[in-house]
Amino acid sequence: MSPYAPRRSGGSSSLAGVPIGYAVAALAMVMFVALWVLGVIDFSRFQSKEPSTAGLVAVPTTARRIPAYTRITRDHLWDAANNRISVVYLPPRAVTPEMLVNVGDMIGRVLSHEKSPGYVFTEADFLPKGTREGIVAGIPSGKRAVRISADKVEGLYGLHAGDRFDLLATMAVDGSRGSAQPFEVAGVYSEQLALQARLANWQKQATVRVMVQNAVIIEPMTVRGVPVSQSSLTENGVTRVRPIQEAVIAIEPNEVARLAEAVAVGATITAVPRSGRPDDEANSKTPDLRPVSPFAGPGGNAFGGRDLEGGQQSQPFRIVETIMGQKRELTAVPRP
Repeated sequence: MSPYAPRRSGGSSSLAGVPIGYAVAALAMVMFVALWVLGVIDFSRFQSKEPSTAGLVAVPTTARRIPAYTRITRDHLWDAANNRISVVYLPPRAVTPEMLVNVGDMIGRVLSHEKSPGYVFTEADFLPKGTREGIVAGIPSGKRAVRISADKVEGLYGLHAGDRFDLLATMAVDGSRGSAQPFEVAGVYSEQLALQARLANWQKQATVRVMVQNAVIIEPMTVRGVPVSQSSLTENGVTRVRPIQEAVIAIEPNEVARLAEAVAVGATITAVPRSGRPDDEANSKTPDLRPVSPFAGPGGNAFGGRDLEGGQQSQPFRIVETIMGQKRELTAVPRP
């Protein structure tokens, strides 16, 4: 008898691989589900990424930050990532009459302020049609622009575009210069005059003049580099860059020369901001301060004396100059 048993056709050996196939399929299914749960397999990329915009209104928006006083071009609205005009889809009831929905209404217009990306345009964002772009666009009609540095004017830091302020020029007056005895008046009122001079602090005063009334910030304080040429023993004619802080302001035409004069004479110029509340009176004036004269103040009164109620004079005397030969002196005499 043969030691090997004959193999029967259709026996259990052909069915032994069936349970292994089911196990492999089940294991593959478990791994697939595990990868799907863990996010390794993502079916969303096979779906459409663009949501349905049926019934919505496409409103153009800014694709990037646009500085103030810039003329709008197609590049300011072009979304390079999606290769199309940057828009936001809104329901018809959310589109207000102020919103601009046509690109043609924006191209060529000049912005009145800085615009951040993602915001829609309104008519209030633009200056009147025909305005030139750049700093000149921010100058109100009838005014002039002046660029002033922070080392010439104090108090400009922290002001924003559109803020209003005044400019004061202060210069000290030293009455004791040029005379060993600054004040000497003869007559019966000499002691009283000397006392009032000390009380009025006549020898040490300052004149304060308002150079500019109700100025407007066009471009707030910024830093820019100014080329400066320097020479030394080792380096000849080297150009360096010196950073300066400066702002652009708008003032009245008749104030330009006065401000330039104050800068030229080295006066201390101070910016005095005005209130930004809507109920502030725009036409209010900041008064000047004139130094007190020991001989004739406002209205002709000595030491700046003013008329009291009822027309009574605050000083019962006036100062006259008497000349006797080569001798000249000031004398206080009673008022007539």
